[in-house]
Amino acid sequence: MRWTWRWVCTVFLLHLLIAPAMAMKEINWEALFAGEVEVEAVRRPDGISGLRALFTITAPRDRIWTTLLDYSNFPKMFPEIKTIRVLENTQQGAHVEYWVDAVLSEYHYVVYRRYDEPGRRLSWSRISGDVKRIEGSWEIRETPRPDVQMLVYESYVDIGGILPVALVRAEAMRRTHEMGERLRSWIEGRAACLPATSHVQTVGIQPCER
Repeated sequence: MRWTWRWVCTVFLLHLLIAPAMAMKEINWEALFAGEVEVEAVRRPDGISGLRALFTITAPRDRIWTTLLDYSNFPKMFPEIKTIRVLENTQQGAHVEYWVDAVLSEYHYVVYRRYDEPGRRLSWSRISGDVKRIEGSWEIRETPRPDVQMLVYESYVDIGGILPVALVRAEAMRRTHEMGERLRSWIEGRAACLPATSHVQTVGIQPCER
């Protein structure tokens, strides 16, 4: 049985590695299935530094995808977001304006969230605002367990200021770890809806009802 399980994990690992994506280190399925949120520092080929997080969620793919587009509840899922405004939302993507309490400061910016592969992958990039550069992505991947999905989060930010790199990275990694745990709890149904007093401004999106 143990040999069979290892073989299944190996097959899925090979599938993930040959899929179009940035190369990742070997996936520790045992740790991920135990609830770990793995966060690591990464660097893109163009030299931009960032973070990558891996964690698993026991939920259908469509529920996860719906949550990643649930803008009205973002301030509840991501407490660092103080206010959010959806400027435009189409089947291809959304222009979203954020007011964020980030490391050592607050930032205001607009990004375009592109739905690259609806149901599987979305990415975002800066349109305007305080930060010099901000890019990232969410990707939903299969795992050896049919009822469990793996989320891959990547974020690359250049705030354009003079801040201690080590301090910023350490705080960003801590927040990313907390974000993974909080998002998993939300998607798996252990969170409440957004209060009516939340600072959310949306176009064509209504708060959830449960």
